[in-house]
Amino acid sequence: MPGLASRGKPITIRRAVVIGAGGFIGRELSAVLHQTGIDTACFTRKAAFMPPVGLAHCLLTADVVFYLASSINPLLGEQHPERAQADHRLFAELLCRLAQMQDPPTVMLTSSGGTVYDPDVRPPFSEVSPTRATASYGAAKLALEEELSAYCGTIPGIILRLSNVYGPRQRATAGQGVLAHWLRAVHEGTPLRIIGDPASTRDYVYIDDVVDCMHRLLHVDRSGLLATWGNPLVLNVGSGRPTSLAELADVVRRVVDRPLVFEHLPSRGLDRAQVWLDVRRARTAIGWQARTSLTDGVREAWRAAVPAAAG
Repeated sequence: MPGLASRGKPITIRRAVVIGAGGFIGRELSAVLHQTGIDTACFTRKAAFMPPVGLAHCLLTADVVFYLASSINPLLGEQHPERAQADHRLFAELLCRLAQMQDPPTVMLTSSGGTVYDPDVRPPFSEVSPTRATASYGAAKLALEEELSAYCGTIPGIILRLSNVYGPRQRATAGQGVLAHWLRAVHEGTPLRIIGDPASTRDYVYIDDVVDCMHRLLHVDRSGLLATWGNPLVLNVGSGRPTSLAELADVVRRVVDRPLVFEHLPSRGLDRAQVWLDVRRARTAIGWQARTSLTDGVREAWRAAVPAAAG
């Protein structure tokens, strides 16, 4: 079976760099890397990772660079196209400088499995499904993917197309994170907003499972993976299950065990009707699959949002 050989001898990691360590995924990933004894340099928006010339020392000595930085989400991508352009320039400059190294680190880029695939294709979407962005956020993510692909002969690359990541400590930011918004609304006693068709589906994947996937990729033969699957390697990271907004509402109702009031709002126009990822490649290539059920994940997110709910 392709890719299974790459799970052989463990790989020693000297240093990892997390760019975007202040975000939801970046915070959790950085904590796990530190806990497992990996020398990790963390950069947020307030900590520049590129001096005027050259690269920060930690980048020159890194084995892997996790690139999670973004100044947009689906809503902000529509409202502020200049931010997406600035994000692209920054990533392009980083790759340009890394490519000048004799032995560049692997660049692991997080992309969006929920916005890059052609919505006219029937899900589940695999890594070889046609891509077509219908909104600015997806277009921005595809542009970053293409930028990394342009260095396929120089920089080892891995693209992680994440589905809808959720979990404890996720902030309810404008335009993103339906579950975080709903749990905050439950805590505050306000209506839970359902935007668009309640039958629309998403692929919800728990944060610990996402971080587990990233952590596994540190300890496999990445050169073997790229030789087998191509450079950059593209992996879908999701639960592999579609869940409608109506089904998610039922899960939340059972977990919080209290009456809920819902407010239905029209679609924003930028939301996909169906998001459902085929995650078999990740299982074949690195032995990864999401293990946290939606009910268990929502329960953990609720306990973190309202500590008293843990009993």
